[in-house]
Amino acid sequence: MDALSEAAAGIRAATDWLVSRCQDSAFTAAAVAGAYRLPYALALAGRRADAAWAMSWLERVALDPSGDLRPGPMRDVFSLRWSAYPLAILAQGAWHLERYQTAEAIRTTLRGFQDERTGGAYAQRPELRTSRRQDIFPTAQLGTTGLALGEPALADGAYRWLARLYELQPELPDRLYSATDGERLLCSPEDVADDRFGMVTEFNQPRQAFYNPGIAAAFLARYSAARGEPAAAQLAAAYLELTESGGGQQFDHAESVQVCKFAWGAATLLDLTGASRYRRHAERMVHWFRSAQHPDGHWENSPFLLPGGPTQASNLEVTTEFLQHLCIVSAALGGAGPTCDSC
Repeated sequence: MDALSEAAAGIRAATDWLVSRCQDSAFTAAAVAGAYRLPYALALAGRRADAAWAMSWLERVALDPSGDLRPGPMRDVFSLRWSAYPLAILAQGAWHLERYQTAEAIRTTLRGFQDERTGGAYAQRPELRTSRRQDIFPTAQLGTTGLALGEPALADGAYRWLARLYELQPELPDRLYSATDGERLLCSPEDVADDRFGMVTEFNQPRQAFYNPGIAAAFLARYSAARGEPAAAQLAAAYLELTESGGGQQFDHAESVQVCKFAWGAATLLDLTGASRYRRHAERMVHWFRSAQHPDGHWENSPFLLPGGPTQASNLEVTTEFLQHLCIVSAALGGAGPTCDSC
């Protein structure tokens, strides 16, 4: 089966699983913490009526009128780490569904989650903020949402932060430090002692946060296209090359599914450059997603991150994310013309 057909099969299986579960009120009540990507993923998959139902449900149970998260399971998970992340993805789902009132409310709220000086996304919510920690993947997602919603400050700030973070790295390509405390890279043993998985990626070791280069590349490639900024494209390629040059254990889905965002980065760079290397990566990742997908259409997160086993919320979270990536990869492969070996 070719990669496009394989992606289509995976998309169908995942959307069928998601839609069947969304009709179960007991499931949605238990899974709300992992549901922030549900409207966006279903919209990308062409299930707009189901995506609209999910958006309406989340507007009732997870969002307040100001565009912030209500007290509850989703807000609890993202209060002290990665606080901007679910809001930014909810805003993209609302935007894709033309729910502009919701998208605009979230966009306004998100301004308080970004460091205006550095451009990074704060780890902690505004009312709980006791540190200036800022991380790669929430910052890249904030920038991606800024591009979609026409918020230049979010996008430009994220670009500025990611460029500075790369400049500060002392141990590339073997090790990527993914967080700062404002301007300072958090890279000392003391800095990372309490959250080594979240703050250091070692590309030749197993059980790492391999997702960081992929989401950085995905945002930077889109930023380059939107702004006509060649330096952003070069930086996107540099981030993605960390995964390209890393060890094969990154792709061992039985041990770690954390390389999933590599597909997103490869797809956006394929869109931007037409380079054959990114087509090969995108096709490889389609096969990777399908080999990790359960027969009923869902995916599960890395077992080492779920010592108590998968939950309804964790299965919903990872299945909606992988559906998003498969849809983006499928669109890139379907829209790619002849690729260029020398690009």
